[in-house]
Parts: sequence; C-alpha cells; structure tokens
Amino acid sequence: MLQRTQLMLDRQLKQDLMFLSQVKNQSMSELVRKFVSEKVREEKKKIRKTKLSDPIESLLKMAKKAEEIDKKYGYSGPTDWSINHDHYLYGTPKKKT
Repeated sequence: MLQRTQLMLDRQLKQDLMFLSQVKNQSMSELVRKFVSEKVREEKKKIRKTKLSDPIESLLKMAKKAEEIDKKYGYSGPTDWSINHDHYLYGTPKKKT
C-alpha cells in the first residue's frame, strides 16, 4: 500500500522530472518511486558488501587495523586499559592496581 509523502524539490529538479514524466508518459510519482527504489537498492547492496556477517571477524580486523596504526604512528595505549577503562572513557578516578 502506498503512503503519501511530501518532498521539496528545487525548481530545476522539478522541471527535469516534469520533462521526464511527459517523455516517458509516466506520472512524476511513478518516476520518483522508481528512482528512489533503485537508489535505495544500490545503497543496501553497498552496505551488505561492506558489512561483515561474522562479529568475531570484524573484531579481529579492527584489532589488526589498530596494530597497523600503532606501528605507523608509534602510539601505544595505556597498559592498564583493562582495569581503568572507565577512567579513560568517562574520567572516573583510576583504580589502584
């Protein structure tokens, strides 16, 4: 079932859409639905391709990327991160080790 939606278009885009509507003998609404549908489908495909289905694989890739950054810039994080992560994230007092 279609749902009514209002869009704001600039003058040129509206004129172009009206032109296509006349040439293709389709309503502007049909054209907009078609164009939006195609673009949404493309974007969803891109997301699916880049999104990893395995969360463990994703974490391993992030860890590897972090190691590469460490090597490139010579940065090493705090050695007490696992104990004092609240301090580094939220500024709470450090725990005594």
